[in-house]
Amino acid sequence: MTTARIKHDFDCGEAALWQVFFFDEEYNRRLYLDTLRFPVWKVIDQKVTDAALDRRVEIHPLVEHLPGPLKALVGDRFHYVEEGRLDRKTNRYTFRCFPSTLADKTQIAGEMYPERQGDKRCSRVIDFRVDVKVMIVGKLAEQKTIQDTQANYDRAAVFTRAYLKEKGLSTP
Repeated sequence: MTTARIKHDFDCGEAALWQVFFFDEEYNRRLYLDTLRFPVWKVIDQKVTDAALDRRVEIHPLVEHLPGPLKALVGDRFHYVEEGRLDRKTNRYTFRCFPSTLADKTQIAGEMYPERQGDKRCSRVIDFRVDVKVMIVGKLAEQKTIQDTQANYDRAAVFTRAYLKEKGLSTP
């Protein structure tokens, strides 16, 4: 199993960050389809209550630069479904991903949460783990997944900061 912690700082409060991440359709469209160039990112179903947000999202990430052995396993049409729950009391989003290939041999899960950095500043932290039980290439698949996830979150952070500023949600 491979784990990673991904952390980015934003010039806004926790409530503004969660509002944009989970409830702003324009933000999600521009982030996933325009910025990250994912061929597909769509909410399959979503239930919002006072206590939680539960949702399933179909994601077809842009798959590039796969090492030969992984490309043979995954192919050109890789996608996954993310099932997640935002607990509004704890302010934590837990998720699991179900890949289109090797689903019975792969576990991808994590938790995203904010850390307050003052009144109008916070960090988004993602604790992420990947476990691929395939002989010879499992560790390679785990490392590539973590590497791509880190790169996508880094690009997303740049976009998110600009979007928050554009919408007047960030502090000067």
